[in-house]
Amino acid sequence: MYDGQIATGWRYEYGYATRLCVKLKNFKPTQLFNDVSQGPQDCSAYWVLAQDGVKIRVGLWKAKVPTGTIFICPGYSEYIEKYGKTAKLFSHYGYNCVALDWRGHGLADRLTPNPLLGYVETFSDYLKDFDAIIDWAIKFDIPKPWFVLGHSMGGTIMLRHLYKNKHFKAAAFSCPMWGIKLNPALRIFAYIYGNLARILKMDKNFAPTRSEKGYIDEHFDKNALTNDPEMWQYLREQVARYPALKLGGPSVRWVNSALKETYRLSKLPSPKIPCITFLAEDERIVDSDRINDRMKIWPTGVLHFMQSARHEVLMEDIVSQEYITQKIATFFRANNDLITD
Repeated sequence: MYDGQIATGWRYEYGYATRLCVKLKNFKPTQLFNDVSQGPQDCSAYWVLAQDGVKIRVGLWKAKVPTGTIFICPGYSEYIEKYGKTAKLFSHYGYNCVALDWRGHGLADRLTPNPLLGYVETFSDYLKDFDAIIDWAIKFDIPKPWFVLGHSMGGTIMLRHLYKNKHFKAAAFSCPMWGIKLNPALRIFAYIYGNLARILKMDKNFAPTRSEKGYIDEHFDKNALTNDPEMWQYLREQVARYPALKLGGPSVRWVNSALKETYRLSKLPSPKIPCITFLAEDERIVDSDRINDRMKIWPTGVLHFMQSARHEVLMEDIVSQEYITQKIATFFRANNDLITD
């Protein structure tokens, strides 16, 4: 599949990009669907190769007079275009925004024959994607200072990355997946089931109760993401117009890997970087207790509780979006002087 086919199909399998490397240079320009993202008009996207040959996509929205860059790390089943409106709000404060499609997401290489199955070998593989984005940003001389914003699964990956941080002056998180919302009995079952599935080579099946149906396939009245019908429609129209962006439910292996990684992270002290975190009152996807516990031991961390909000706090009504982006921009500006290099 080539650039002209991206909007209607997928690639999968490790090493696909490596086999094409004689034809595709690192950082080759590709598509960013700004007609549905509604981000700043000055935008671009590129293919980037991770160190293991998996091909991922990075997008860049530029502010008119950039004074720094925010790296947006999306959650599970998300893609670059979802954050166009967020990027536009941050551009008002002079920030460029970079976002990426993780492996198995968006237009990045899909990893299984069924492109709608959410799969990853191990969560550490996502760090390979982000390392490749950092390499791209350095080579493209993306304006500093740099900051990072992690949502949900992106918050898991970023928390791990920040323990070796050399580039970012401050971090923000929106409903980070520092734990998955499960009752204790179901959590134990998920661990056992996931480990057994690995042994029996059944870990590439959909997790129990999950299917090719994605989060946004739910009826608005039943959704766990946002209270705002306009933003809900914004998300649905993106996938309706560009079906290749869609991802269904997670695999058994993805859930098992996520549970193990979030547990390991819960036993670590907090990174030495200023942090601002937003937690939704009506949170049904990630573990709110893990977020509260983490922020209690983050000496330079600030926690904001978003009343009545659901998991996608940046996809609530425009008043909430403006409030959160203003808080983040102010926090980042206050931490410009942190030396990280």
